[in-house]
Amino acid sequence: MNAIQLLEHEHQVAKRVFGQIKTAGPEDREPLWAKLKPELKVHEQMEERALYGAVASEVGARDQILAQWREHHHQEVMKAEELIQQIDQLDPAGAEWMDRVATLQEALEDHIREEEGDIWPRIRQVWDAAKLERAGQEMESLKRELMPRAA
Repeated sequence: MNAIQLLEHEHQVAKRVFGQIKTAGPEDREPLWAKLKPELKVHEQMEERALYGAVASEVGARDQILAQWREHHHQEVMKAEELIQQIDQLDPAGAEWMDRVATLQEALEDHIREEEGDIWPRIRQVWDAAKLERAGQEMESLKRELMPRAA
């Protein structure tokens, strides 16, 4: 699976789990969050290490948006990590916990729209199918390496 296909699939999984959290009873939220949180962290690491860093260094000044995306992406990841830390400090049964999860979901959906609508089409213009496939293989390897093992 190429890098963009893999990331698109992961976006759909995250959206589905956010939806499950939104409709879950208070007692079911924590296990769903425990499933989603490491997926989000590994997803961002895969993007940075296997795609955005390589694209930014390769395109240089030819595409300013792609060259600057890596820093923009990093800033958005930092905001998401801050929200994740806040969520971890709250009671999953509480309204404030749900509010923070909704804020994180909204931020990630904005990020996804940017990636899917602007960034990935640009990457497809500068990287051929073979590069995207290699990046996808690297992401799959990183995911196996970085994902916590279920107990």
